[in-house]
Amino acid sequence: MKFIQVCVLGTVLSASVYASHPSFDCAKVKNDSAEATICASDTLMALDNEMAALYKEARKVAQKDDMLKAIQRGWIKGRNECWKETDQVQCMIDAYNVRIDELKEEYHLNSDNTVKTDKASSVSTGGFDKTLKLQGISFHVKATNEGSLNTLTITPSGLSGGNEVMKQEIDGSVTGAEVADINADGFPEVYVYVTSAGSGSYGSLVAYASNKNRSITPIFLPELSDDKKLSEGYMGHDVFTIMENRFARRFPVYLKDDPNCCPKGGTRQIEYELAAGEAGWILKVNNSTDIK
Repeated sequence: MKFIQVCVLGTVLSASVYASHPSFDCAKVKNDSAEATICASDTLMALDNEMAALYKEARKVAQKDDMLKAIQRGWIKGRNECWKETDQVQCMIDAYNVRIDELKEEYHLNSDNTVKTDKASSVSTGGFDKTLKLQGISFHVKATNEGSLNTLTITPSGLSGGNEVMKQEIDGSVTGAEVADINADGFPEVYVYVTSAGSGSYGSLVAYASNKNRSITPIFLPELSDDKKLSEGYMGHDVFTIMENRFARRFPVYLKDDPNCCPKGGTRQIEYELAAGEAGWILKVNNSTDIK
């Protein structure tokens, strides 16, 4: 059986597990539309969810004569003009970030109840840099995020046996990181989420577990393709997160002939538990659920 090595040290993907769907129905969008571009990008779907939630709150507090609706319609028209740009996705990301900041500032809003996308952690913003701490151990997770291939560096501190720096090349960009103790042994693990370039946005994991706070050992995530049932309908767009004492992977399920923008098979969530293996730690499937 093949495994993907997990060298994960950081905090969860800023787009939550529910960012697999924007504020509209991807099954109803037209090909080559701005909405289709949004449906093909986890980052844009997360931003669209945040935008929709903030706009809804802004309407509750806006004055009747402040032109909120007209300004929003104008912004949508401008966003849709991104098709003229060389990098349409980046153009739309920038447009969303600017408008989100405008709504927050003008109407004194925050994203406590929305999907919050940290610009410093986004796939396309040119770098990931975060320090995570738990149970006296910290992990400094840093990635270049400058192209399809990048360098990930994880620097632990607080380990009694030495704080060796873990450095490796990754295929994609770091989109989030999380620290947790899902096996409840009193010692932390670090999980780093990597998303590949391209419309598929395939996810992979780099993770480590503390060995009684003396050193760290790799955590391995089995390749999804090793399980025909769980991988049926899989075409990327992974979202990783920690759910209490489980590691979770969620992705849209594609039916036969579904276009990349518009999966119609619902969402599959796989939950893993952390178990000791021969050469380190292994994430083993504990449960899976298909949400229609």
